[in-house]
Amino acid sequence: MTTRRHFIWLLPASGAALLAACSESAPPPAAAPTAQPVPASPPEAPVTAPAQAPAQTPSATGPMVDATEPTAVALGYVTLASAVDKVKHPNFAEGSACGNCALYQGAVGSAAGPCPLFTGKQVAAKGWCASYVKKTT
Repeated sequence: MTTRRHFIWLLPASGAALLAACSESAPPPAAAPTAQPVPASPPEAPVTAPAQAPAQTPSATGPMVDATEPTAVALGYVTLASAVDKVKHPNFAEGSACGNCALYQGAVGSAAGPCPLFTGKQVAAKGWCASYVKKTT
């Protein structure tokens, strides 16, 4: 190998061969091929921009948050805002609920929706937690 570029050019082929050799379902490797002349310079690969990850959209479905989960307990989450212990959570204000919280990602008027605090799960629109932030319009 004479250059870094040549090494990088050969790397995918050697990786594929190694993967095939280590795979349990792959047939045994064939006899080593005879030596072939090395091209003077590898073909230039087109330069492309890295692929962008798809936009993260909240899941419209998913399991509901259980109020006994450790995260829910730590945040004081309840499924009905009217059931908030006002002594334990003095920052609770009447009328505050997940449905009108800035973190709530459910559709307006829906019974439940995703919340980034509970990844992959839904919260009740009538619920509340200590991380409530009033939605501004």
